[in-house]
Amino acid sequence: MKVLFLYPHESLPSSRVRVFNLLPWIEKSGIRPACERYPGDIRQKVKLFIKCRRYDLVFLQKKLLTPWEALLLRKMAKRVVYDFDDAVYIRDHPERGDDYRSLSRYIKFLFTVKGADLVIAGNRILAGEAERLNRRVVVLPSGVPASDVPQKDYQRVNSEFILGWVGGGGNLHHLEILENVLRRLSVRYPIQMYVLSDRSLQMDGVKVKNIPWDLQTETHYIALFDAGLMPLPKNRWTEGKCAYKALQYMAASVVPVVSDVGINRDVVRDGIEGLVVREPEGFYQAIERLILDRNLCRSLGQNARKRVLKEFSLEVVGQRLADILNSI
Repeated sequence: MKVLFLYPHESLPSSRVRVFNLLPWIEKSGIRPACERYPGDIRQKVKLFIKCRRYDLVFLQKKLLTPWEALLLRKMAKRVVYDFDDAVYIRDHPERGDDYRSLSRYIKFLFTVKGADLVIAGNRILAGEAERLNRRVVVLPSGVPASDVPQKDYQRVNSEFILGWVGGGGNLHHLEILENVLRRLSVRYPIQMYVLSDRSLQMDGVKVKNIPWDLQTETHYIALFDAGLMPLPKNRWTEGKCAYKALQYMAASVVPVVSDVGINRDVVRDGIEGLVVREPEGFYQAIERLILDRNLCRSLGQNARKRVLKEFSLEVVGQRLADILNSI
């Protein structure tokens, strides 16, 4: 079977996580994949739609189509699969308060989803939105590299308790939610905050080490964390997140401490693979608990690693995607 994978841009994490990382398992299943960035020029779009006729299936990753694009793709392609792992049907940065509504985005979402033979959603919350428009929806979590990534060395005890966060600069405001919590912890305990990002962050009263994000070194630094943080404000956009940050920590046997937002509680079972907190203030108690009990860090981190290998590794998710595509 020949499948054309269309993605928004090579630099986007979703293109890497939901397409490129899974290609080895796609190919092993007998599928012949081809990948192409979705063009912006109208003439190139028309050429692309004509090219779609050569493939048994077109896999559209995250890109929302205008009504005319969705209708033309539906006409030209034999089968269409739409995959998304964010709340693309709303604005990610509202201009006013908590108003995340976007009519133009939702119209594109409607036509893109209704025109698909199958929709693949990154979590159950996103699937619920798609199911309003299309009855053929399946959930496929985002897979993380796990087989060859560096692991947390629990034989080595850092003089400072290293907290870590990894993510794009546009999401640093999520970490800033914890500034007061981290400042108060810094008064009582020797802690250091590692921030892996394309932007720097400073917090008054908190020892912060900014590490430029690099795909080649990312897993090395994550394995140095004593605990990985994933604070999130609760809103419609964050509820659509697929807990990828937490999965990265878990793959490295690092205990995740996450906000109880969206599917975080599904991925990180509280007290089993990590700690789940309801309010920002809860991070204080959770982090303090880990600082005072290194054995708890070890047991939660090791359980987290086992969970990833069983349900969220590239091998598992890649094979599941191959099975889904072959079933169509």
